[in-house]
Amino acid sequence: MLKLELNAMEDVSEGSSPEEKGHAVFQSNCRLCHGADLAGQPPAVPSLVDVGSRLSSDQIRAVVTSGRGPMLAFSKLSDASLDSLLMFLSHPAWAHPEGALASTPAEDGPASKTGTTSASLPPEKLRYRSSFGFMFTSSGLPAIAPPWTTLTAYDLNKGTIEWQVPLGEVPELAAKGFKNTGSHFPKVGPVVTAGGLIFTATHDRKVRALDSATGKVLWEAGVGAALEGMPAVYQIDGREYVVFCAAAQATTHTHNLPGHPASQAPIAGAYIAFALPAGPSGN
Repeated sequence: MLKLELNAMEDVSEGSSPEEKGHAVFQSNCRLCHGADLAGQPPAVPSLVDVGSRLSSDQIRAVVTSGRGPMLAFSKLSDASLDSLLMFLSHPAWAHPEGALASTPAEDGPASKTGTTSASLPPEKLRYRSSFGFMFTSSGLPAIAPPWTTLTAYDLNKGTIEWQVPLGEVPELAAKGFKNTGSHFPKVGPVVTAGGLIFTATHDRKVRALDSATGKVLWEAGVGAALEGMPAVYQIDGREYVVFCAAAQATTHTHNLPGHPASQAPIAGAYIAFALPAGPSGN
């Protein structure tokens, strides 16, 4: 059963400890995949239990802001939110999650009273979210059989499927010989060119060109960042280009951040453009 829950960031007072604030950041941005107990669903979603013993603070910060593997980049998180998140991941018990550790001794961590800001806000100012998340089995793989992402071409005149192909892959499975699984987390929308090519990308950090008549992959290239949005196709001096946004943040979570997007810090990342080969005349 799904229900709307008050955004965790609404229940954090100014006097809350860094760990409590970090717990709210985790609840709003990380819990759906990594779970309330930080256990994740390995190997698809790694555990964050004692993550500080495996990764340095700088490494954790880099993963959060730039992404890694299928994980999206949370590049819109402020430095203060990142600092609080790191404090929570280092000392999750100090955050008193769900009020379960309200009697934690002082020597085990800082004591503080957790107030709420939601009580002082009018109802129309409160923000809610759904607790829906991905469904994984104990193996860390989705509960349904692959392919997990497909690209489908329809004949809209006949209402029939022309072709359907798996889109993307899970690198860890592909390395073991399991092909045609499709990507775990689809994100980038496809765009079709006048020449009959479909350009798209998935969270295996690859961009692809497919034949729009058959769905066959004609070309692919790896990039160094997660991708999002829809690629743009344009032409300069007779030469065609396609550009991707390689700065994927969790856009489904940005509504949890205060303020207008224009007031946020610049998003880390880049636009990556590819060009068709130049013709004999240089075009």
